[in-house]
Amino acid sequence: MEELKNIAPNLSKMKKENPFGTPKHYFDDFSARMQMQIEAEKHVANNKEFKIINLLKPALGLAASFAIIFMLVYIPIKTFIPQDQVIETTASTNFSDRQMHSILEELDETSFFALLENDDNDETFSDDDLLAYVSSNFNAYEIFEYTEE
Repeated sequence: MEELKNIAPNLSKMKKENPFGTPKHYFDDFSARMQMQIEAEKHVANNKEFKIINLLKPALGLAASFAIIFMLVYIPIKTFIPQDQVIETTASTNFSDRQMHSILEELDETSFFALLENDDNDETFSDDDLLAYVSSNFNAYEIFEYTEE
């Protein structure tokens, strides 16, 4: 106690009482006030009608956000990339990657080599071109899997 007086003299002068308390006569009519609040909450809950708009608000908000994102992406792409350029790039590729991949999956080794040896094409493929194509379109596991068969 003496140490407290030396360290903090103002703190040691304060009374050791609980400064918190309830107002006078608070619990006299507590049950009546509580019953009134319960009745008021029941009345509010019964008056709240089910509206379809409350059900649709999240879905409408999600649809609106997708529409905004689409417009923020689509309009700048459409304005900055000319339509002629888009048509040229789509016309220059005869096969999509999926179509080409499905065609190559159906080929066996002899058909593949027969296509490579066919002289009807003006294009010639070197071993480096073939290696570049295989390494860019297949991962190491797929190459290993095909060589084991």
